[in-house]
Amino acid sequence: MSTHPLTKSTYVQGKRCLKALFLKERHPEPPLSRSDIKTIRDGMSVGEHARSLYPEGILITAKEMEMALLQTKKEMEAGALVLFEAAFFHEGVFIRTDILKRETSDGPWSLYEVKSGTASDPDVLKEYSRDIAIQFWVLKGCGLVIDGTFLMHLNNKCVYPNLSDLFCIKNMREEVNALLEEIPSDLETMRSVLRQGLEPRLDIGPHCLKPTPCPFKAYCWKEVPKPGIFDIPNCRKRWEFYRQGKVGVNDLSEKDYRNKTQKRALRCYQTNELFLDQYKLQKAFSKWKWPLTYFDIEAISYPIPRYSKTIPWQYLPFQFSCHIQEEAGEIRHIEFLHQSAEDPRPSFIEHMIRAFPEKGSIVVYYKPFEIGRLKELGRDFPEYASIMQGYIKRIVDLKEVIEESVYHPLFLGSFSIKKVAPALLGSESSYSALGVKDGMDAMVSFLEMLESPIDAARIRHDLLEYCKQDTYLMVKLHRYLLDRVHP
Repeated sequence: MSTHPLTKSTYVQGKRCLKALFLKERHPEPPLSRSDIKTIRDGMSVGEHARSLYPEGILITAKEMEMALLQTKKEMEAGALVLFEAAFFHEGVFIRTDILKRETSDGPWSLYEVKSGTASDPDVLKEYSRDIAIQFWVLKGCGLVIDGTFLMHLNNKCVYPNLSDLFCIKNMREEVNALLEEIPSDLETMRSVLRQGLEPRLDIGPHCLKPTPCPFKAYCWKEVPKPGIFDIPNCRKRWEFYRQGKVGVNDLSEKDYRNKTQKRALRCYQTNELFLDQYKLQKAFSKWKWPLTYFDIEAISYPIPRYSKTIPWQYLPFQFSCHIQEEAGEIRHIEFLHQSAEDPRPSFIEHMIRAFPEKGSIVVYYKPFEIGRLKELGRDFPEYASIMQGYIKRIVDLKEVIEESVYHPLFLGSFSIKKVAPALLGSESSYSALGVKDGMDAMVSFLEMLESPIDAARIRHDLLEYCKQDTYLMVKLHRYLLDRVHP
């Protein structure tokens, strides 16, 4: 039996999945991913900014539960009007509140939960509601009078340098009241699961993936066949098929799908053969204009905007790689990596303009990302708007071509270059040996490069190699496909 109290995070996790709650108590969670590290960093910076709005606030600094409870009690009795990270314990549930505020020393309290997201996803908002509801229940159980429960989340309309409207404050009274009645029975169920010590027999489901992937997904999905129903691209009926027992590829039929890509993927899995439409490839490539500029952008996003005209979570390009290929076959490589804490966009634009040929197709992999960044650069730097628009008109998407014309059993439902390149070109095209392995890794590495002078040279090398790999693999994939169009 667990001797640890439940917390607001374990309560929310238990509401989502009792098995995940059990595993969290009994098994060590996987190591923090680079995405987890950035999420924690971003959450801390947003929390600090929220606290700065209440300069009279008192931070409960104690980490250990008993000391935090004593410090909270002392500050409340001394008449504190605003408390940060206040600690409370009621019927086996321990919470730390982001912001607890009252107008007078004997007045009712208002609870504010601070989140670094924008609360636009209904599934995320549901978890936020549960988070606030369990806090309200504990506070009420401790004898506090609470006259308001609020969610402070980032406002995606806030534009730097005016941060006065960085937060939206949403009254959560209705959502919280709707959840209070079920909390006692929820807690008893969770305690029973932990007390019995037997892993709950719960099947996988959409809750494994939304609103964020469960850290125990690999453990719970280890018996799910690969390839299988979850490796059919963009299949909206996957859970319906799963409940019908159609899990492995041999349980499925092409009649189950209308989408040609899904039919194609299933056929490739069942035959273990590559699909390649030479006619479509030739037609697509014939529209590309020389010279070809294979182009990839890496970008950073900050929850709190820090540069002119930016908004929360806006992607800011800080790096690019381009391989430029002439029709005769000659290839040259140009790269750029911003290396200071200043706004990376002006130098990014300058180096990009210097690197790009005046004509020819710009080849990217997943054009919505690159087009989105170029549009934002044109919007925020209007003197370059016409140049950015000219680049956008020249963009062609290698990923679109592959989605329309190619499928390999090793794609496993994904057209990411990190799946496609090793499948078509071999394991030497994997990213596994690189110091930076994906876009989120690049974001965290960029921050570390700016903060760690001792490691800056190594991180810079890793970032350049990663971005270079993206465009080099585009060159190789294009060549591989051309060879099969013109054997």
